[in-house]
Amino acid sequence: MAKEKPVYEVNEEFNSMAVQVVEKYPEQFYGINVDQICCVNVVNKERPEGKRSLWRLDAVKMPIALHCTYKWYVTLHQNDWDSFNDSQKLLLVAEVLHGVPKDETDEGKVIPMDIKGYGSMFRTFNTIDYLDDSNVPNILDKDIEWVNSRIKE
Repeated sequence: MAKEKPVYEVNEEFNSMAVQVVEKYPEQFYGINVDQICCVNVVNKERPEGKRSLWRLDAVKMPIALHCTYKWYVTLHQNDWDSFNDSQKLLLVAEVLHGVPKDETDEGKVIPMDIKGYGSMFRTFNTIDYLDDSNVPNILDKDIEWVNSRIKE
């Protein structure tokens, strides 16, 4: 039996939130051009059980990048996205943005999701499970002080 092929739809809400997050926190997300990032949702099936990652960030590599409007694609499952409130969605957007390289020499690459690349998310929200908390702050409504190093200044 053939596997059902995923059906994708552009997630305009994610894309709009990404613009707002980068505009509000330019010092945290400097160098990120959100016009080069597109989020799509898989709408016809759920994330496989046991797959921990809620999202995937893929870089568009050369020579395909010559003909593609976007340099990075974010893939989510619609049911996961719909399960979050706005505050959680904004944190997910911020999390994904930490995977986008800020240096033009890193085009065609992504920053791996590890403590080094995503440490500011873990340190700022004091846990690795921040997306599981429906009471997280709305990062557009509150002014978040991002903790980028191990030592708070």
